[in-house]
Amino acid sequence: MSEIISKTIKIIIDKMPPSVDFIEKEIIKNKIEPLRWAIVDVKDNELKLSVSGRELK
Repeated sequence: MSEIISKTIKIIIDKMPPSVDFIEKEIIKNKIEPLRWAIVDVKDNELKLSVSGRELK
């Protein structure tokens, strides 16, 4: 079993509010299997997320 990592990532959104499905797909694109995440900052169309999960290879 792989180790749990925590990272802060930024994603660009098209519309507010973004769907959970969209956010989780963007997290996966960043090579993380999301276990827990939270939006920590919003600036125009950019979201800053705090993400915890397993690193994908």
